[in-house]
Amino acid sequence: MKRSTQRLSLAAAAAAAMTLLLPASPAAAINQTDCGDRTDFVKVWYNGGANTKCFANAGTILTGLADVERITSGNNRIHVWLGNEIRVMEKWSSIRDIENLNSPLYALQIH
Repeated sequence: MKRSTQRLSLAAAAAAAMTLLLPASPAAAINQTDCGDRTDFVKVWYNGGANTKCFANAGTILTGLADVERITSGNNRIHVWLGNEIRVMEKWSSIRDIENLNSPLYALQIH
C-alpha cells in the first residue's frame, strides 16, 4: 500500500513538473521524420529497441512510446519525460536503459 502511494505521488509530481515545462499550447513545429543516416535528429529506440522514431524542429510532442531502450539528442537540447522523471539532455548526448526498466516516454521537448 505504501509503495503504490509513493508511486502515485511521484507520478503526480512528474505531471506537475511537466506542466511547468510544457508551453500553454504545444508548438506545431516539432515533427516526426525519417531517421535515414542522419545523427542530428532526436532518435528514440522503443519497444525494447525493436523500433525507432526520429524527431526534428523545436517544440513539444506527447509521444506515448513504450519500453524505451535508448534516446540520443543529436544536435538538440531536449527535455524528456521518461517514466517517472524528467531529464534534461544536452546536445550530442545519449541515455540507455541498462537496468531494463521498460520506461515509457510520455513527452519530448526540443529547444
